Amino acid sequence: MEISTIVMGILALALFVIPIYFIQNKQKAKLNKAKQPFIEAAHRHGLHLGRHDVWNGQYGIGLDEANNRLFYWHNEKPNPQETIIDLGSVKQCVVDNVHRDVNGNRIIDAIGLRIALHGAKAASVYLPFYITEDIMMLKGELQLAEKWNSIIQGKMTSRQAVQV
Repeated sequence: MEISTIVMGILALALFVIPIYFIQNKQKAKLNKAKQPFIEAAHRHGLHLGRHDVWNGQYGIGLDEANNRLFYWHNEKPNPQETIIDLGSVKQCVVDNVHRDVNGNRIIDAIGLRIALHGAKAASVYLPFYITEDIMMLKGELQLAEKWNSIIQGKMTSRQAVQV
């Protein structure tokens, strides 16, 4: 094989790989920039999140395992929502998928977690993951809501096992 062919192959490969590398670094920096206000909000409440997810630059959810607390953050201007839930008071958690059928197509309007709590209030908390007015396209929010539903369900199951 000629050296010029090898050099041309390496250059062609570099022209393909280098832009992908820069795009990935830019996406990672953007995610870290979006994650910072979420982490700072959790720290203001004295929470240290182990597991957490941030999506669409304005939503975040995380778990403080030591204090058994769930922290939800929606950075909606002008009223950001910061919700702390004691997982010991959770009675039930379900994924709420609001959708409608139009001409045989399912259109999702909202996805969130609906959490019922024990106690005197016997309240229910809704944590939105996707709302059509805020975000035009789904990017895995349903799977993310299901993931956090199973995490909360797991905490409820382990709490019930300890009580027995």
